[in-house]
Amino acid sequence: MRLEKPIGKREHPDAGNRRGLARPAGRHQARCATGTCRTALALAAAMLVTSLCPVCSFAAAGPMGEKINDGYDAETWATLTDNVLEYDEVPTLVHEFNTTMQNQYDSLERTRQEMVTALNDLNVAKWRADRREESAEEDGDTESMINAITSSVILRTVITSLDSSAVNLLSSVTLASLTKAENTITMYAQSALISYDSLRASRETLSQMQELYDRQYQILQRQQELGMATSTEVLEARMNQLSAESNIMAIDSGITQLLNSLCTLVGFDPNDPPTIAPIPTVDLSLIDEMDLDADTQKAIGNNSTLQTQRKTDAGKTYAEVATRLALIDEGEAKMRIKMEELYSDVQAKRVAFEGAQAGFESAQKSAAYYQKMYELGMLSETQYIAYMLSYYSEKATYDNADTSLRLAIETYNWAKLGLVDPD
Repeated sequence: MRLEKPIGKREHPDAGNRRGLARPAGRHQARCATGTCRTALALAAAMLVTSLCPVCSFAAAGPMGEKINDGYDAETWATLTDNVLEYDEVPTLVHEFNTTMQNQYDSLERTRQEMVTALNDLNVAKWRADRREESAEEDGDTESMINAITSSVILRTVITSLDSSAVNLLSSVTLASLTKAENTITMYAQSALISYDSLRASRETLSQMQELYDRQYQILQRQQELGMATSTEVLEARMNQLSAESNIMAIDSGITQLLNSLCTLVGFDPNDPPTIAPIPTVDLSLIDEMDLDADTQKAIGNNSTLQTQRKTDAGKTYAEVATRLALIDEGEAKMRIKMEELYSDVQAKRVAFEGAQAGFESAQKSAAYYQKMYELGMLSETQYIAYMLSYYSEKATYDNADTSLRLAIETYNWAKLGLVDPD
């Protein structure tokens, strides 16, 4: 079910509220701030060497745990947690329950809180150093005054450095990195769900065909006994029967693997998977809404490979500048070509889909007619089986065309988000 309230990225408290506490009243005893400095410097150093950008990988398997409503209306939350996985819910499920993303957001928030605490402690320590300086100046204690000034300068430097790190922690670059990671996991989940739905449809069709092949094989065996069928015909029927059985077994294995991955990506327990709702037939209006020129510009702007190229050092010599600009132009040209290819692929898949759709609709009418003829005794069982096998073949072609078109559309849209590289 389409969610009524799509959400943005997890919000963090305003970075502007990180600054120091109000100064305590009264005069305090002189106290060395060395321990506080060491703690803050260690934290700042850790921030420099610890990457906050998430790894775009499958989340660790495990149960979702308790689900807490965070700003959704009751109907939307009930739909989101009804243990039925629908295609349109995937982005929100990844945002709310994917273990990798939750760990990243939680880690970011924990680090931010630690930095807030450290900044508060440092500001208090600096205030005390300033008071010690004032007191030493009043008392004429030069040595104490120098020590207090030194502590104050060191603390001011550490506060400035840590405050800058805190700002960078919640910068647009960091949040954009998290957004890209979440979009990438969403892409994996959507792709897995499309493949799962396709395999499930294929299995249903093959199961029907297998029943027909079983019946066909039995009939031909009897006809062979009566001299009305050749051994070649019987062998061919047997091969069709075995092939259907083998394909179903392979599909079952693929479905199991995809379901496990899908559950992990959207935050369900693979040992207690949700009901997977069928994906609706592809919406052709999504193709009509495509604007290749505008979408290409978005793809160029969002692609991280091209962003890195644009952020490289401009260079000092004419040759270095020219090389950098040529590299940027080449990357953007490749992205334009890629988008044209993806757009053309969507159009080609649409033609194939519409052809398969027409063929399937015709096969449905024919199947209904042959069913009636068979019930009236105007068709033999052998003829009826042949017609129905043809019908299921058309259905399989239609289902595959639908899946191919959906993947083509999604790949085009993923490219717009910067998730498809030009090469």
